Amino acid sequence: MKSRRAGYRPASCEVLEDRAVPSGGLGPIGALGDSYTDEYRFYPPDRSSARNWVEILSATHRANFGPFSLKSRGEPRDQGFAFNWARSDSTSSDAFVNQLPGLSRQVARGQVKTAWIFTGGNDFLFYLEGVVQSGQLGSAASVAGLDTVSLNAEENFTATVNTLLAANPNVRLVVATVPDVNLLPIVRQFDGVPAAQPLLSTASAAIGQYDEFIRGIAHSHPSRIAVADIQQASAQILAAGPTATFGGTSVNLVTPGDNYHDFFVADGIHVGTIGQGIIADTFIQAVDTTFGAHIRPLSPAQIVHIARYVQTPAGRRLP
Repeated sequence: MKSRRAGYRPASCEVLEDRAVPSGGLGPIGALGDSYTDEYRFYPPDRSSARNWVEILSATHRANFGPFSLKSRGEPRDQGFAFNWARSDSTSSDAFVNQLPGLSRQVARGQVKTAWIFTGGNDFLFYLEGVVQSGQLGSAASVAGLDTVSLNAEENFTATVNTLLAANPNVRLVVATVPDVNLLPIVRQFDGVPAAQPLLSTASAAIGQYDEFIRGIAHSHPSRIAVADIQQASAQILAAGPTATFGGTSVNLVTPGDNYHDFFVADGIHVGTIGQGIIADTFIQAVDTTFGAHIRPLSPAQIVHIARYVQTPAGRRLP
């Protein structure tokens, strides 16, 4: 269970006063997911040096995730935005069992008009970690076990989507594809281990199939479900090499660290503010394209400005 620490209310700065108020009937947004969607500010030392896409869109007035509180609402919600149910370390099963009931009630009451689902990545990552810890890295059974992981993630995703769609005929969903966990520094350490290659390549293929499954579900409900293709966006920037120029600054794509120039924070699992800014823009692109929301995207220069600002004393107050 995560541990959260108190902080401060939002502060303003030049870029954060860019009041791009959402239109097109997007309404308040609810979210399910894992640590990529759970507010970063509560997780020192690494994530708290950055901010995630929810915090970025709220601070730049592009989205409303409900009232923000530093007081716990009790499990499983805890602190943060009232409509953001995402929790660090959650799998697709956790999202379905623990997060979905609360969000679906908010959807049914009309408090939440648009719901985000970004889940499944930990299903694969935790499975890989378990294989490594068990010493079965090169076993055929560990490779075959990925079929069960994929099936479970697909079943949870389908049930989550169907529950939210049934909760209110007017709710709209944004579903996110999952980046390949092989792109994470914590997994890249096994690139030179021959015994790991069958498992890693099979995991990559399984995640690709899971993403196609997500896209297929969305395409079956074209007026109610938009796809935020985070898999494609992450693969595109990380294909640039060890560094890339983004928003006029050089970004380190390989070595994790807690400077805003680092794409991954020091834990080797989570992307920093620049990566999260890309997720924020992927969300905007999805709702603009599918729902006609007309939300102004963040420019790369704005994302870099936010990333730099977050690491100042005033910026640490940014929720």
